[in-house]
Amino acid sequence: MKLSRIYCNFESDFHTIDFNSGFNVVIGEILNPDAKNTDAHNLGKSKLSELIDFCLLKGRSKTFFLFQFYQIFEKYVFFLELKLNDGSYLTVRRSVEKNTKIALKKHFESKCDLRGFEDSNWDYCNIPIDRAKLILDSYIGLFSIAPWTYRDAVAYCLRSQDDYTDIFQLDKFRGTHLSWKPYLGRLLGFEASNLTKNYLLRNQLDKLSENIAAVRASIGALQSDQEEILTALLDSNKSQARFLDEQLSSLNFDKVEQISLNNVADNIDSELDELTKVRYYLVSKVRKLEKARVIGQAKFNIEDVSRLFEEAGILFGDQVVKSYGQLSDFNEKISIERDQLIAQQLNDLAFELEGVSERISELNEERSRALAYLRTSDVFLKYKGAADRLAQINASIAEIQRKLDVNDQIRNLEQEERDLLREKRSVVDAIRQNRDEVVRSKGGIYQRIKDSFVSYVSDVLGLTGILRTEQNSEGNLEYYAGILGADGCVTGQSEGHSYKKILCIGFDLAVMEAYSSKDFVRFLYHDGGLETLDDRKKIEFIEYVRTASNIFDFQYILTLIDSDLPKGFNFSSQEVVRKLSDNGPEGRLFNIPAW
Repeated sequence: MKLSRIYCNFESDFHTIDFNSGFNVVIGEILNPDAKNTDAHNLGKSKLSELIDFCLLKGRSKTFFLFQFYQIFEKYVFFLELKLNDGSYLTVRRSVEKNTKIALKKHFESKCDLRGFEDSNWDYCNIPIDRAKLILDSYIGLFSIAPWTYRDAVAYCLRSQDDYTDIFQLDKFRGTHLSWKPYLGRLLGFEASNLTKNYLLRNQLDKLSENIAAVRASIGALQSDQEEILTALLDSNKSQARFLDEQLSSLNFDKVEQISLNNVADNIDSELDELTKVRYYLVSKVRKLEKARVIGQAKFNIEDVSRLFEEAGILFGDQVVKSYGQLSDFNEKISIERDQLIAQQLNDLAFELEGVSERISELNEERSRALAYLRTSDVFLKYKGAADRLAQINASIAEIQRKLDVNDQIRNLEQEERDLLREKRSVVDAIRQNRDEVVRSKGGIYQRIKDSFVSYVSDVLGLTGILRTEQNSEGNLEYYAGILGADGCVTGQSEGHSYKKILCIGFDLAVMEAYSSKDFVRFLYHDGGLETLDDRKKIEFIEYVRTASNIFDFQYILTLIDSDLPKGFNFSSQEVVRKLSDNGPEGRLFNIPAW
């Protein structure tokens, strides 16, 4: 697929642009270098690539200039004529006002003007944009990158000024790696289904881990499997519930009283005795810490230390290294740290003491209720007490059963996690095996892209380029490209702005050359490709893309400002498809007042 022409319903506002099959230039000319209120970098070079993307059915965005200044552009209808790989042509019609309703027309003549076409003459007219994408994808037929669509390929064919910071990751793909890395792997010749699957499995595992943690927290099961403990507790509670139910049915509470008495003696009194000892220990420790803090705050006796230093100086001479001031500072630092540590310990003890005191109060109340129950001779009160106890046990049974159910849920989730981990390990192994096969293959698409990239760096920059792929610890592929030094290591030149841009372009060209015989896009649009390069490199670059686009039959569109050209260098009139200038509205892409 190549670009044939782009035009709109108002020719006077936007002049038709007819593209060449090979090398194309969109140039901005500085005609008024002394005019301070004009900017040669704001003529519409970048806007043209955005318009092409719009006609290729890019989704609507508030920051896109057609919608950002909707009142200015709502009247426009744009037409993009494409040359398909089978030699036929396809025109896409898309308006700003009704931008989700698309018209498509396939034809066999180039440079058609369909502005006056009736709706009935279009093959598809005013169809929803999602359906139009499917139809357009079938027309373009990029089977070489299936299951990805033409929209994925176009993303790398339209490099904006913001897309030169990373060779592989475009600015539009600043989201998750899943949105671009598997496609790039497919483009480089790797088995992409496992690359996609590995990212999806990691997402599933992360969500599952969060889910397990949340479920554990709901029952306080922070570690291990609690089923055995909970089952034993459930059996004990059910036994108590059956016993109380029998006592309530027979109105015989002798055994209940005995259990209450044993509970007071064996459990409540025992725990109260232990907690009382703990409280005494905690109170004692608090008092000791308070006393230590008061002692620690005592003033440092300056005279005594000074006299000690004098005596030490007499006894040891130069062996005394620490000065009095250093010792004083050291003592102050130690005092601050000691006070902070004591304060932290006191806070911890106060919190623990509060908990112990609350538990003692609870046990005393429980003890009082139990003794009151034992003292009373009122059968009704005994019945009520036993019934209340049974209700508490039944509530406890229900809570334990809930925890057991949740525990089963945790076990199922953990089993699912283990299954996913096994599947992920298998996928990672498959990625490793495929990566080794592709890298070692001498006749595959990966090797052709590498060879083209190395050739490009050598011809344009006179340096040694490298493109390599590695598998990271997560099992995903990482892609690297750069310039090698004489020692075989990647140099810092690869990270410089000038060379990073030229390497981005080189990668796109390498892909285009490697896919020249496959069902793939046949155009590249590089916005501002010559900026910051040395004049000699600029000429080498222009000659390279001129030759490569002719040999490999792809379309190359370069935008630049005339001041970026080497002195005395000119393009032919056939190569320049659109001239822009700073000479008022007629020099801009849209011949209308600036917005």
